[in-house]
Amino acid sequence: MINNILKIIGVFLCLFCTQSLKAQIISLGAKYDKAAMFQASFNIPVLFDKHKPYDFALGLDYTSPNAKAPSGLQPQFTAMYFLVDDKYKSYNISVGITSGYLFDFNKEFSNQFRVSPYVYMEAFPFTVKVGHEYVMPLNQGQFFILVGIGGGYLFRHFSVM
Repeated sequence: MINNILKIIGVFLCLFCTQSLKAQIISLGAKYDKAAMFQASFNIPVLFDKHKPYDFALGLDYTSPNAKAPSGLQPQFTAMYFLVDDKYKSYNISVGITSGYLFDFNKEFSNQFRVSPYVYMEAFPFTVKVGHEYVMPLNQGQFFILVGIGGGYLFRHFSVM
C-alpha cells in the first residue's frame, strides 16, 4: 500500500519537475465532510493564462483520517472556469470539477474514485471551497466546505508595471 502511494507521488513529482512551473497552488485548511478534517492540497495549473477564463490543474490532495467519510491521499485532475477574475479585483470566484483516485487511510472505507463539482473563492491568502463529493463505490455523495489559507490563482494577473 505505502509503496503504491510513493510510486504515485514519484510519478506526479516527475511530471511536475519536467514542466516549466508557472505557479504552485497550495492550500492548507480545514474541511468539513460529516466531520472536521485537516486538508492540504498542491495543484499545478496547466495553462495559467490570464487571457483565458478557464484552466486545468494536476495535483495531490490530502485529508486526515475520518471514520465518517472517505479520506486520505488523492492524485487528482481539476478543470475550472473563472466567473470573477480580473486584474482590478482582489478576489476571484470559479466553478470546477475535480476527479481523482483516493487512497483511503481508513479501515472503514476502501480506495475509490471520487468526483467533486465545486464553487471556489480566493481572496489571498484565504480560500473557501464548497462542493459535493461523489464517491463511486459507495454510490453516494456528501456536501463539503473547505476553509483554508493559500491559493495562488490571483497571481495570474500579477504584473510589475
